[in-house]
Amino acid sequence: MAKLRRHTLARPRLNRVQHLDDDHSLVLLDTASCPVDGDRDALPPNVLDALASRGGDEAPTLVTHRVILGYDDLDADECLRRVLPPDVTVPTGFETAGRIAHLNLRDEHEPWKRVIAAVLIDKLPQIETVVNKTGETGGPFRTFTMEVLAGEGGDGPLETTVSENGLVYAMDFRGMYWNSRLGTERARLVDSFDENDVVLDLCCGVGPIALPASKKCLAVYANDLNPAAVAYLGRNAKRNKGTSLAGVTNLDAGECLRVRIAEFAAAKKKGGSNFDERDLAKMRFTRVVMNLPQGSLTLLPCFVGAFDRETWPPEFLPIVHAYAFSKSDDPESDAGARAAKELGLEEDAAALGDGVGYRRVRLVAPGKHMMLVSFKLPERAAYAER
Repeated sequence: MAKLRRHTLARPRLNRVQHLDDDHSLVLLDTASCPVDGDRDALPPNVLDALASRGGDEAPTLVTHRVILGYDDLDADECLRRVLPPDVTVPTGFETAGRIAHLNLRDEHEPWKRVIAAVLIDKLPQIETVVNKTGETGGPFRTFTMEVLAGEGGDGPLETTVSENGLVYAMDFRGMYWNSRLGTERARLVDSFDENDVVLDLCCGVGPIALPASKKCLAVYANDLNPAAVAYLGRNAKRNKGTSLAGVTNLDAGECLRVRIAEFAAAKKKGGSNFDERDLAKMRFTRVVMNLPQGSLTLLPCFVGAFDRETWPPEFLPIVHAYAFSKSDDPESDAGARAAKELGLEEDAAALGDGVGYRRVRLVAPGKHMMLVSFKLPERAAYAER
């Protein structure tokens, strides 16, 4: 049996070995590797070895056995292939956020959308609610309109809990931005920080970058324009042991940047009477994160002329991590050039200076890349006159 395992029929709730009586059993082979009408000599070597392993009356024989599968025996994809018309594509690759399945259905699915949702609820034990995106992501909080196709939610909050990179996040999926597909990218970004970094997360959401960063960095400041997301961030910070935020604000990204710079300048001016060097180091951010790919680059003008050389010398200017979409054949040059332009520099990636890092995070659509641009804030932008 061990030799045959990789070629046996593996289905939930179906035994690979069917006992007929005290002397006879059926080992169900998978027709994918052992076709019913195929040539015996073309069977996998392990199957041929098993058939030749015994002689006489105990010799195994090949027989055709019909297995009848009902609805309970089929997975979601198999069920949908049977209930949807042949010319309707079976939706696959949908995103999940905790117990919510988030679909992006096409026009062809409209008559069948509730059937699709019912099957997913029935077949995926972890899913309790199925929603369908009905509008584009946009607005100040980067949310989108959706309809609940199955499960609880209606028009109200869609609260769920998501586990990611060792932490747990509560959120209202309808009321704030979340993309489960970015979990690996968020981990990569946090991994690039070290224990001496002070991180300013300008678009923190419910905390998937700020909270894990707070477990390894010297200090983390979190900000978001969405008050509901900031409220959930507070709950998530309390829920996850070992996380600690140095400051949380609910401001426009530009205003948050100005507040943090002003607070540092005031503390530095007071000097040693109230702050030692480590206290000051915890207030001077070394990294700035802007993780809204649709709008991060448009936030870059807030850095222009925001610093002064005496309070914030060139060697302490932060590294900026900005996400962006690009449809260019050369997404690195495109994203870099657009970032430079938003900083008031030449529309050329080279204007960002040396050591610029680019990462193609993922292909969100044919010809459309999500990009990460990481660069040390250029002096010409940081100290520019307003």
